[in-house]
Amino acid sequence: MKKFALAALMTTFALSGCSTMDNERTMVVEGQPMNVKVVNIPSFEVEVAPRKAVCDLTATDGSTVESQCLQYRQTYQKNYTTLNGNIQGFTYEPNYRYMLDIRQEAVTEEGSNVVQPVWILNEVISKTAE
Repeated sequence: MKKFALAALMTTFALSGCSTMDNERTMVVEGQPMNVKVVNIPSFEVEVAPRKAVCDLTATDGSTVESQCLQYRQTYQKNYTTLNGNIQGFTYEPNYRYMLDIRQEAVTEEGSNVVQPVWILNEVISKTAE
């Protein structure tokens, strides 16, 4: 019985320790600011469109700048979403459709303590000319 109680106690400490490792950031979801957790994801697949889209990026001074962004979707999604950033280790070439295996890591920006999701290439699964 003591072993069971000790195991339960250790599990409680382990789980409470894990909950403090989650990082949150504020995002606008359906027009409302919400705190969401940024978690590490070891592997997921995305399709990158053969053409970039016009998107708005926030410059370091806080102003909005019009730019060209990658378009991506996960295999179960119908519509593409613009990626406001890049995929580390991936070199995009126009007029090719890519299937990528990527991972997401939660990274804290130096000086601001803001948690950002960073996408890193695991593998190029396919590259098809369009």
